[in-house]
Amino acid sequence: MMGYIITATSALLFATDDEAIKYIDYDLDVKVFPDMTYNILDEDEYADHKRQMNYPKEIDSILREHLNTLLHWIHQRKGPFAPEFVDMWYERFLHYTK
Repeated sequence: MMGYIITATSALLFATDDEAIKYIDYDLDVKVFPDMTYNILDEDEYADHKRQMNYPKEIDSILREHLNTLLHWIHQRKGPFAPEFVDMWYERFLHYTK
């Protein structure tokens, strides 16, 4: 396993006018290594954009809450960080690449 990069974004918006998927990248990322250690990336960039683009306090609170949940999942090996989750999807990948 090589690790993960998780990017904090807004919900996806399927725009029918130009057939595009749109979202906001909040520039707050987490890099998770194979041993489940992690680094929170681009916090300075997030802070700059939060100030420049005047993110509402509610958005900041939601992002921080979700970041804390994500870090909890990493520590607990929950969801996509559970070994069985990775194994299951890897087996599916192998099945479909035959």
